[in-house]
Amino acid sequence: MKDTYRKAMEIWEVPEVFYEAAIPMYRDHEAELAVRFGRDPVSGQEICRLLREWGKEEAERLLFESYQRNVLEKCQDDISKETFYRMTDFYSRYPYFAQYEPEAYGEFTQETVDRLNEWDLKVYMDRTAQAALAIAAGQDVPMHQTQYLTLQESFDMMDTLGEELIILPCNCKAMGRCTEKPVNVCINKLVKGPNTPYDRKLGTILTLEETKKLIRRINKKGLMQSGENNVLCNCDGVYCYPTKMARILGTRLHYPTSHYETLWDEDLCVQCGKCTRICNFEAFYKDEAGKVKFDPEKCWGCTICSANCPKGAISLKKRVTEPGSDLTENR
Repeated sequence: MKDTYRKAMEIWEVPEVFYEAAIPMYRDHEAELAVRFGRDPVSGQEICRLLREWGKEEAERLLFESYQRNVLEKCQDDISKETFYRMTDFYSRYPYFAQYEPEAYGEFTQETVDRLNEWDLKVYMDRTAQAALAIAAGQDVPMHQTQYLTLQESFDMMDTLGEELIILPCNCKAMGRCTEKPVNVCINKLVKGPNTPYDRKLGTILTLEETKKLIRRINKKGLMQSGENNVLCNCDGVYCYPTKMARILGTRLHYPTSHYETLWDEDLCVQCGKCTRICNFEAFYKDEAGKVKFDPEKCWGCTICSANCPKGAISLKKRVTEPGSDLTENR
């Protein structure tokens, strides 16, 4: 490995075990910029000047591509309000590589991907597990994907976000190389400003009506709606980091919070098996005789089964919660 890259890896905070894996995620001039400036802010003009000095044509394009790929992020001087750029770390860069450079990511061996994701999940949990546990204990703390939403609640949430929304690839599914379910499913309020997908020219802008149709389609494919504020995630039971973390922490029903109890009327069930195909937790399953069964102890209360039962055999009952207490069910 070139000495420049080795120094850059330290600046990007790449674990040494991933030095070789990280090389395809960066370009030579980005490593040189990292060594030159470290993580200090630097103006776009200075970056472009150096790129030209190094014989790089279209310096402005290269600068934007580094920003678009989240090798660089924008920051603002508190006094002058001038915009500068600075290097991100490896933890910030890796998901962008998986999301937006899938062909290059596809060159990685599965063993490398598994090791990267094991490390990435650990960092994620180091940063978020305490907040998840606080939410599970009934505390109101800032966090993402804190609750499951019904299909109608998801539509209602979209109504508050404006007439245009932006759809992005799910970082969890992209990093996990998901192929069995849709990946382009993260829905965000369209926000314009530094370091937003819009400013980086990423994602797809959809109308409100197009977004609701997308939610309905992916709900039918077994993706669970969760979120709050300006983001709606459409999660699964295999790749989703909050779900993985919740399994490790043992916070089923509490984080992500379930607001509804799932009720199954066996007499109304026509044994179509759709619930068994879309359930992310095997709460609905088929027994040895091929009959649909329901195990409420495995249910996470995500609600997608009720929206997809053709005969109304699956219904929801609102749970009752009291501030600071465990989540209880209204029976």
